[in-house]
Amino acid sequence: MSKIPSDEELDRASKMMEQQFVNLDAVKNNVLERFKCKCPLYDFRILPQGDDGFRAYVFFETDLDVEECNTNGIVDELQAFVIKELERAGRWTKDETIVAFEIDSDENVTANYEGDYFLRLR
Repeated sequence: MSKIPSDEELDRASKMMEQQFVNLDAVKNNVLERFKCKCPLYDFRILPQGDDGFRAYVFFETDLDVEECNTNGIVDELQAFVIKELERAGRWTKDETIVAFEIDSDENVTANYEGDYFLRLR
């Protein structure tokens, strides 16, 4: 029995992968639009994680910005906004969906990952 997937299996896997990312670009863009002027938000990424979850990466400019935004409530506000955006995009089910947030800074990525976000997201 061959372990090489057939064309049909590859197509099915590709469609499943595509489905996992549906509307996540809109969520990302709306978060960036809403918070870029409100706080020192450097970047935001959201990725599917399994069948019923997401991992959201919030990057502020500096480590101090991370502390301040945790203290002044911006992080909580941003997390609530992400949930609302996932709901609006049809990607949120209250009892089934999990969103794991990672809060970090560009300063940390530069210092500890040679500025490589791919390495940081792994």
